[in-house]
Amino acid sequence: MSELPEYTVRESTRAKHVRLRVSTHDGLVVVVPNGFDRAQIPGILAEKKRWIDRAIAELARRRELMEPADELPGRIVLRAIGEDWSIERREGKASNVRITEHIDNRLLIRGEIDTPDVWRAVLRRWVVGKAKQHLVPWLEAIATEHGFQVGRVCIRCQKTRWGSHSKRGTISLNAQLLFVPPELVRYVFLHELCHSVHLDHSAKFWALLRQHELQADSLRKELRAAWRYVPVWFTAERRKTRY
Repeated sequence: MSELPEYTVRESTRAKHVRLRVSTHDGLVVVVPNGFDRAQIPGILAEKKRWIDRAIAELARRRELMEPADELPGRIVLRAIGEDWSIERREGKASNVRITEHIDNRLLIRGEIDTPDVWRAVLRRWVVGKAKQHLVPWLEAIATEHGFQVGRVCIRCQKTRWGSHSKRGTISLNAQLLFVPPELVRYVFLHELCHSVHLDHSAKFWALLRQHELQADSLRKELRAAWRYVPVWFTAERRKTRY
């Protein structure tokens, strides 16, 4: 048997089958159901070697194209809402770093911004604010269009999910949705809204989702790779999202 790549194993209560994931932060991850016989993993990886090799090669190519996580980006592209913001920096002695929006889609960030942790936190807060401004009313509009009731909606920065729906009816949306194309955001909205009827991922749930979104299956596949739209500075020291 040829040499296998390094990998980590994660058990999931939601997993029914073995799944393989490749991300910039975690590398190759094997997700298995609870109690799965791990002795079977090498054989599974050997069978999927061609797919793994292609995924790792593509990952390496994307890493080369990414902006460094510790350098202030020159622009922020919010594909979901069709906005492209340029970033202008202004060094200052103020320890309180501030960010200001200008009408020409220019962000001015000023203060002591030499430390990446500082400006990353400021930009993340700005993205979260934009998410609250745009994603919540967008979700409510989609709900009205498709006849769903919406309770509480909150914006978070989840590490592993694009969205979630609690038993109490609260929908949580990931602020990073702003970076992905609008058709994928709409899919996430409908996915979570369908959970207001079926909280699980049963056959009835998927049937309902396909009823409201005819391209649900293809969009779901696209969403699995949507992490590539999220800038590396936003996910620095965070795990990549999946769905």
